[in-house]
Amino acid sequence: MPANTDVKHDAKHDAKRNLFGIDIDNLRMHDAVDTLRQWVNEDEGCRFVVTPNVDHAVLLQENQQLRCAYEDAHLILADGHPIIWASRLLNQPLPERVAGSELVPALFDSFNQEGELTVFLLGAGSGVAETASANMKATWPNIKTVGIYSPPMGFENDEAECENILQRISACKPDVVVVGLGAPKQELWVHRHFKSIDAKVALCVGATIDFLAGEKKRAPVWMQRSGLEWMHRMCSEPKRLVKRYAKDAWIFPQLVFRQMISG
Repeated sequence: MPANTDVKHDAKHDAKRNLFGIDIDNLRMHDAVDTLRQWVNEDEGCRFVVTPNVDHAVLLQENQQLRCAYEDAHLILADGHPIIWASRLLNQPLPERVAGSELVPALFDSFNQEGELTVFLLGAGSGVAETASANMKATWPNIKTVGIYSPPMGFENDEAECENILQRISACKPDVVVVGLGAPKQELWVHRHFKSIDAKVALCVGATIDFLAGEKKRAPVWMQRSGLEWMHRMCSEPKRLVKRYAKDAWIFPQLVFRQMISG
């Protein structure tokens, strides 16, 4: 992917791994948290983070708008063990999985131990973010939820509603916006508006708000560590995920093989 000259990366982010047309930052979880802490303490406008998994890799092959979003993303972190395994098979090794659902709690842990962080929760179903906020307050007293909003269906095509969201964020001026709108909607929306988002960081992290609220359960640790979290999620939401995972299981190995033979 061509580099966007408007996007600034620190020196330690220069080592990237190119997989399936995605330039993934070669970082461990603690490196990613350190980077976000640095950004929160700077005044450089909103920077946004994406966390590609297998489904993103497949979507990127046919979605030009999503590719543009990835080209402009300030941080790209590998979410999913198959991405890590493929990186090693293709001699582009990534050190570890940095899932969005784990990055957010890790960031909260860091600020809760040292400092204070203000957060806006954007997404999830009605009432879910409120529960997430209550759980956050109980777990991380130094993490302050300053805004919550669950936009209506189709909001991304309504300019007035998009402006409403931006105004809600601006009224709070949070350090971080946790965006849980689902992929690729969240990446496309943040990319379209990030220069107008009045926050230091926007994290595109899927179902993380649901996890914080306890609405969705993470897979058992042994399934996470063995790369079987996808099976847990598919069994939890078969109507939504079976077709998607079947498509990904067919196309992703082809992407790996294509890159392997191209050298």
